Amino acid sequence: MVELKLKQKLLKIIRKYAVKLGRVFLESDTLSYPLTGDRCIGYAFVIKNLVNLDKNKYKKVLDIGCFASPLTTIIKELGFTVDGIDLLPSPYVYEGVNYLQGDFLSTDLKDFYDVVVLCSTIEHIGLGGRYGSKDVREGDIKALEKVKTLLKPHGVLILTIPYGEEKVIRPLHRVYNKNSKLLKFAFENFKLLSEEFYKNNEENIWIKCTEEEASKVKPSEDNYALGLFLFKNKGD
Repeated sequence: MVELKLKQKLLKIIRKYAVKLGRVFLESDTLSYPLTGDRCIGYAFVIKNLVNLDKNKYKKVLDIGCFASPLTTIIKELGFTVDGIDLLPSPYVYEGVNYLQGDFLSTDLKDFYDVVVLCSTIEHIGLGGRYGSKDVREGDIKALEKVKTLLKPHGVLILTIPYGEEKVIRPLHRVYNKNSKLLKFAFENFKLLSEEFYKNNEENIWIKCTEEEASKVKPSEDNYALGLFLFKNKGD
């Protein structure tokens, strides 16, 4: 037991500095091992819910913050029409995907969507210093307000976010829970259809958990729980 605790403590120290070194030498978070796999869980949640939608009713998708994400092209191959938007330039040209480079908050989007996807994205919007973003007061709330205007009356929002004790960890991300202003706005303006929660266990493996368990996770720059939500627009 003592040996196991020492190993866990050593791994925690190594991972902490791996994150810092990754940013210094690679200008990225690719060495952020404790969060490895969180995007896979988010992607699976998005795909599962898209597959279950009626394609006769739900056709057009907006994927926000999609730079280098496999989701945008997967969504297209699932049979949807896709617009993707990100501050960074597209790393690919993919037939059937309309990629827009720009700030979601200031870009004039004239279309309306059946589905909006915010997968591991909204926690960065308006939080300056990462992914080329600028500081915007309550940028995440403003983004959700804009999503509301872009969704058709029957539209759905797929939202995945860092979860735990509420905290802003600059310049990396925000961490939310159901007492956060962001989720309060979501619950007031959308109808919740489903939710899931995950956290890291002692071996740093993502496991499904309750909302209560996820909300008690003390977040840091390299650790948080996950909240995955499917909402429907209240306009229907």
